[in-house]
Amino acid sequence: MLEAILSQFSIPGVPGKTEKFSSGLINDTFLCEFLEDGRVRKYVLQHINKSVFKHPELVMKNVAIVTAHIVHRLRAQGVDDPEGVTPALIAARKGPLFHIDGTGEYWRVFHFIESGAVFDTVTGPDHAHEVGRALGKFQALLSDLSPGQLSDTLPGFHYTPLYLKAFDDALRSDAKGRARDVVAEAEFINARRSRAPLLMDLMNSGRIPLRVVHNDPKVNNVLIHATTGKAVCMIDLDTVKPGIVHFDFGDCVRSTANPSGEDAADLSKVSLDLRLYEALARGYLSEAGPFLTQTEKEMLPASVNVITFELGIRFLTDYLQGDRYFKINYPAHNLHRARVQLRLLESIEHAAEKMASLVRDFSAEN
Repeated sequence: MLEAILSQFSIPGVPGKTEKFSSGLINDTFLCEFLEDGRVRKYVLQHINKSVFKHPELVMKNVAIVTAHIVHRLRAQGVDDPEGVTPALIAARKGPLFHIDGTGEYWRVFHFIESGAVFDTVTGPDHAHEVGRALGKFQALLSDLSPGQLSDTLPGFHYTPLYLKAFDDALRSDAKGRARDVVAEAEFINARRSRAPLLMDLMNSGRIPLRVVHNDPKVNNVLIHATTGKAVCMIDLDTVKPGIVHFDFGDCVRSTANPSGEDAADLSKVSLDLRLYEALARGYLSEAGPFLTQTEKEMLPASVNVITFELGIRFLTDYLQGDRYFKINYPAHNLHRARVQLRLLESIEHAAEKMASLVRDFSAEN
């Protein structure tokens, strides 16, 4: 079956072995080998999960526009083989840059980036610096692409007031009888609810511009060169769409600079690691600093606060609703995840002045 799918794409050479690749939770991914002129070349075949991406044709349109733009920008900068250092699609033999099989399933093929390695957790400040640099470079390469060319494939994503309303509704209805478990967390959220509209108000007022952003800038979506340890590129572009840079920066810091992780067993060990934050922010601004506005730079630290607040609300809401969205390993898993995020938020609040000072220093360097 997979050989028949691959035959629908313009891949030079003779097909060789194909095997399951990566442990991704959404799309099925396969690593495929082709023999061309005595050399084995590798490609990545993916089956797009329509249960997650309701409009795969719009996802593919966004991916196609973004990857083509980045390839064009890299080539203009003198990169001889941009397809070797950034995700790039292989054309289908008929129609657009994807294939729809006889059952209506969507397939696509990317060039395989040979030099890249993926890490699930950050290994230290040097790695954090490269994660930040990769994100900054990704946004910089797309800074001249009009966000109006892309479809909004995730309506309401990172609209924090909507998540807060969903939490209020879930707490009020208490459909699963769990409201009694979250009294302290609800009080914590209520004391901070005024921050929910901060980023959206800035965007809607035009004080910060709409841009093309990644929307899932976690550590394992950054390819790191296996030899040099330097960032190669951002991967997993299915969530790319119009947004603000703060969605990316805030979530990147939240996920990277908390070494204990989202499932930390000991809440007392959950905190923002300022060494990792400093390294990530420096790397990010070294690439993004030249195109960001002054207001965008000033609001970067606040974005970490808002996005962490948002995810805590989302975990708590899912717990109240009976764990309908996030996969769980035990009954109170989402409640524990919420507590981790709220504990992290306390740490971020305590570090706010230092976070802002570092961004000011790094902004002055770029």
